[in-house]
Amino acid sequence: MGAQHLFSFADLSVKDKAAKAAMKYFSRAGANVAQQDVDGKIKRTSGVNYREMTFTFDDSQTVVMRINATGDVFQVLINGAVTPIKNQGDQVSAITEIVQKLNAGRMKFQQKLAKAQVAIPPGIKTAAPRMLEVLTQKRDGLKSAIQAVVEEIAIVTGSNAQAASE
Repeated sequence: MGAQHLFSFADLSVKDKAAKAAMKYFSRAGANVAQQDVDGKIKRTSGVNYREMTFTFDDSQTVVMRINATGDVFQVLINGAVTPIKNQGDQVSAITEIVQKLNAGRMKFQQKLAKAQVAIPPGIKTAAPRMLEVLTQKRDGLKSAIQAVVEEIAIVTGSNAQAASE
């Protein structure tokens, strides 16, 4: 089977047929694309000009395809890490291979997300101290109301006990 090139370096955009085809191939391989983005800037690394196409999937994993001037995917980043791809010449096979790597690393990625702690912004304050104060006041009010009812019951039962003994 000959090499299948989906991407055109000059026309690369989210609305491009190749970008939509890539999303279709990812879906067929079993990875649903939640968001897609194409960086409009041409970048250069190791003497190679490229543009980046980013795919974010339902489980928050990301794939960045670096596409060079010939339309080849010369580098793939899965969750920020450069990942070697065997089928660079055939982009449809490369997408299938990428999805297999996403599936293989899904559990590790989810554990990494679960361990990540999010810092609370300084402007956000929790209501817990104020809530504790309000609940303590309610509790004290209920205790005094219960004590008053117990005393009233004692008075009523005490007067009933005296009336019954007379």
